Amino acid sequence: MEKELMFTEENRNIEVLEFRAGGNTYGININDIREILPYDKEPRKIPNSHPCIEGVIKPRDFIIPIIDLVAGLKLEDVDNDKIERLIVANINDMNIGFHVDKVDRIHRTSTANIKKPGRKLSTSIKGAISGILVIDDKKIELLDIRNIIKEINPNVNFE
Repeated sequence: MEKELMFTEENRNIEVLEFRAGGNTYGININDIREILPYDKEPRKIPNSHPCIEGVIKPRDFIIPIIDLVAGLKLEDVDNDKIERLIVANINDMNIGFHVDKVDRIHRTSTANIKKPGRKLSTSIKGAISGILVIDDKKIELLDIRNIIKEINPNVNFE
């Protein structure tokens, strides 16, 4: 989610997909998501790829690289209540799948409910968390998936 849009004085309505990875609760702006797929196909491994890349799958007529979000955020795999899913994001006409432990729900909310991230976050990846959504007495860390992708492949340009 773009930080400059979240922290402007203008309140906007947004939709955030809530999901779990590594025992933590995260969110992604629904506008970045193409689809959610069951994690039922073993990805084809890519030789010499980044350790966070599980491989690729071809669900229909396009190939999707799969990022293990637990590894990408440098988390421990501690979630026992898994219903594994692939969140397929479409960014600049690139489809990228994020392997997560569980997809929970979509929140319709306002940017007024988003706070700037503090120092105590679930991940040490700089810039991975763009904000904290506080809703129903729950804190959801909003991911900046562009920064996560850039951490894995610094050559990717999203502008």
